[in-house]
Order: sequence, then structure tokens, then C-alpha cells
Amino acid sequence: NSSSNACNALLKQLQQLWIEIGETEADKNRMLLEIEQECLEIYRKKVDETTNVRTRLQHSVATMEAEVALLVATLGDANSGFKSGRRAKSLREQMAAITPVVEDLKLKKEERMKQFTDIKMQIEKIAGEISGYGSSEVASFRSMNSDEEDLSLRKLNEFQTNLSALQKVKSERLQKVMDYVNEVHTLSGVLGLDFVQVVGDVHPSLHESNTENATNISDATLQGLDRAILMLKIERKNRFLKV
Repeated sequence: NSSSNACNALLKQLQQLWIEIGETEADKNRMLLEIEQECLEIYRKKVDETTNVRTRLQHSVATMEAEVALLVATLGDANSGFKSGRRAKSLREQMAAITPVVEDLKLKKEERMKQFTDIKMQIEKIAGEISGYGSSEVASFRSMNSDEEDLSLRKLNEFQTNLSALQKVKSERLQKVMDYVNEVHTLSGVLGLDFVQVVGDVHPSLHESNTENATNISDATLQGLDRAILMLKIERKNRFLKV
């Protein structure tokens, strides 16, 4: 090749110069040995540099493969589409193959965490509305934690199932509150009492608005309405007895 030809040409030129100078055979051999040693040192340095590059690439590939394994386990995604192929591919090809897989899995993890956070916030909100942060009825829901080590669809579905169950509890409680409020309204009308004042004494939200978001559905509100209805019924009975 061109490099070998160039080296041979330079060597011939050097030998011709030595002849013209009158170098001895011993000096020629010594200088040739020096040239060989210098060449070996250059090759050795390049081998060391290249070995370091290979080591760094091997470490990078191993690190990314471990990251893929962790992300796959966290997401419960066994079909990541990546299969290690060290024997079949160069290190740079492996890096090129695994890098987009890691980025895709990281994006999936971020999106999955947002889903968990959203559901957990809804659970916390409804649990607070129901219990006033103190009822054992929702303790099991509120004790659920989104563990970053388990972001699988199975776990997400478990959270979603619990959220749906909690939403059902909320809906049932809201209906119960509305039934109680309607009964208070009827009894207040019969007795000529101020309905707003009666329900307001239980909780202000009961007369401020009857929208789902505003109406208080806690244990205390249900108990308060139950007591109010009982007192109104007692009052109605007493009035009937006086007639």
C-alpha cells in the first residue's frame, strides 16, 4: 500500500545518506534498531489508547444494558424490543442500538409516573372529602403508595381499581347527603323552621351549593345530618302530641 511504499522509499533514502556520510555497519544497525523501537512505542501508545476506548465503550454498554433491565423490571415491560447482541455487533453498533431503547423506556417511565401521580392525587382528594382525613373507611386507599420500583400496568390498574371504588363510595355518600338534606328541607318546611340555618349548623356547604365539588360528604356531616333529622322528627312528634 501507499504507506509501505512511502516507508520503503524513506528507508532507501536514509540508507543512501548513510553511505554518503560513511556510517559504519554498527551505527547503521543501531539507528535502525532505534527506529524500530520508536515505531513500536508509537504502536504501543496507540494500542493503549484504543484499549481505553474499548474499555469505556464496554462499560457504557454494560451500564446501559443494566439500565434497560431495571427500567423493564420497573415498568413490567418484558417486550422492550432490545436483545443484547455483543457477539454479533461491534461496541459502537451496540451503543447505537441500545441508546434509543433507553431513551424510550425513560420516557415511558416518566409518563407512567405522571399517571400514578394523577391517580394518587385523585385518591387523596376523594379520601379527604370522604373522611376529613380521619376515617378508617378510606384508610386502605390512602395508604397506597406509588413505588418507583413498581410502575407496572398491573400496579397502575390496581390504583385505578381502588380509585374507581373510592369514586363509588363518594357517589354513594353524596347521594346519601342529598337524601338527608331533602329530608331536612321537608321537615323544616313542615315545622316552619329556617332550612338554611338548620343545614348550615351541620356544614355551610350544604346550603351554599349543592354541586358535587362543594358539598361536604364527611363522616361528621353525615352524622350531623342524621342528628338534625332525628331532632326534627322529635320536634314534629312533640307538636303532634300537643295538638
